Amino acid sequence: MCFSAQVEQRYRTYVRRFGADIDIAEFVRRYGMRLDDPKVKLPRGMDLAFLDDDTPTLEPIRVLIRQWEQAKATLLERELFGQRKRVADAERALSTKVTKKAQEDVRIGTAKAETAQRKLGELKRSEPKARDSRIFPGVDALVLIVRDNTPTVLPMRYQCRPAGKPVSYDTRYPGT
Repeated sequence: MCFSAQVEQRYRTYVRRFGADIDIAEFVRRYGMRLDDPKVKLPRGMDLAFLDDDTPTLEPIRVLIRQWEQAKATLLERELFGQRKRVADAERALSTKVTKKAQEDVRIGTAKAETAQRKLGELKRSEPKARDSRIFPGVDALVLIVRDNTPTVLPMRYQCRPAGKPVSYDTRYPGT
């Protein structure tokens, strides 16, 4: 079972409403982690909120977001190219002889190419949509905490792990 939540991803809203500070170092750390580890997931709404803000102190975060977008776009373009090649090869094979494998390659390759194309379009989109702020277990979200009597906005992972359980518990029992 999967529980999702709709979360306000524009940190400026927290700053305005609660007079909160933003822990820029923690955001830089999380965005840096995402470059190296594909398991680190951040919602698109958070990315778009940072990209839309021109505050100079947020530039390191914007740089990391752009680097991740470029890396992700490269992977998606490779996937798209590979799937289009797969479909073309299968169609060539089908022109000489109809086989179940070639038919499946066309079907699967077409579906995967469409998915890669859709994800590439989502990555290049700059206007926020409501679905960009939906989070699922294992995805980071903006959280407002009080640290040293100061409201602070920082990213935290949306998932509760029972006390005393190791990190591997999250993947072994994903419904927590």
